[in-house]
Amino acid sequence: MKLRGFAASFAALASITLGASGCSEAGASNEPPTTDTAVTVESAGEDEPARLTVSERGQERLGLRTESVRAISGQPGVTEAVSYSAVVYDADGKSWAYSSPSPRTYIRVPLEINSITGKTVLLKSGPPVGTQVVVVGAPELVGAEAGISGEE
Repeated sequence: MKLRGFAASFAALASITLGASGCSEAGASNEPPTTDTAVTVESAGEDEPARLTVSERGQERLGLRTESVRAISGQPGVTEAVSYSAVVYDADGKSWAYSSPSPRTYIRVPLEINSITGKTVLLKSGPPVGTQVVVVGAPELVGAEAGISGEE
């Protein structure tokens, strides 16, 4: 399978990360296999972020959690902030977050980072203030969007 753009960048990064983790598939879960799909990926076209829809069971299993993008004032060129845990990087070093426009629906959005202070990322640009972004479970969404399963 040939991956392009974002998916290829993340596939390369994930294969390095997952390969180095030493995790094994054997005995990884005591849960019986299910026929439902945890995450449905709807492609939006070439080089456009996909829309990810997570099933109720998938949402519970992944433990996805969101927080709002916060307003920042008093710093030139900075208008928004997110938790550092919301930020994912592709293999080219570009930064992204997953917004949640509706329950159990996620779309990757670009971030332009001004600076990082502790667990807070100050943004030059990103999703509007008040937008919900994933702060727990973003790596799992990366894997789903890039087409990487736990079996690879």
